[in-house]
Amino acid sequence: MDLKVPYAQITDKKQGYEQAKKVIPEVISKFGVKADVKTDDSTTTLSAKGTGFEAKIEFKETEAIVKVDLGFLLKPLKGKILETIEKQIKKVV
Repeated sequence: MDLKVPYAQITDKKQGYEQAKKVIPEVISKFGVKADVKTDDSTTTLSAKGTGFEAKIEFKETEAIVKVDLGFLLKPLKGKILETIEKQIKKVV
C-alpha cells in the first residue's frame, strides 16, 4: 500500500468506485503512460497495467487504498503520480 484516501464526501464504497471508474483512465493518460484499466465490480477494485506501470485502487468501507508499482524509468515520478491520483480520488470520495 502506498496511499490511503479516507472518504470525506461519500459514505458508500460503491459510489466512490463508480466515480473513480470515470476519472482514473484520464489521470493515467496525463502521464503519457498507455495502460489497460480493468474494473472488478464485485470487489470494487480498479487495476491499471501498462509498460513499466501497474496500479491498483481498492475501495474499502471507509477509504480507498492505492498501490503503485513503477518500472525503473518511471520510479522518479512516483511521488508526482501518487499525488495526482490522490487529488483526483479526493474529488470523488
